[in-house]
Amino acid sequence: MNNSQRSSRQSGTRADGRSSHSSSRRSGSDRQTYEHYLALAREKSSAGERIEAENYYQHAEHYFRLMAAPAPRTPVA
Repeated sequence: MNNSQRSSRQSGTRADGRSSHSSSRRSGSDRQTYEHYLALAREKSSAGERIEAENYYQHAEHYFRLMAAPAPRTPVA
């Protein structure tokens, strides 16, 4: 691996300048993202792919915790 490949891998950009993470980013509410990952986990689980299913369950749990967290309070001036 040459230096340019190494630096682009570290920065998350590809040789064509696009982000290597753009396809994994989800837009939408936390609830939609939670449901999306939960559906992926169930799909992988039913296909017998336990490790991938666990990965998606952990992603879903992250968004579940975000939804369950209390909303931050804004100070009254």
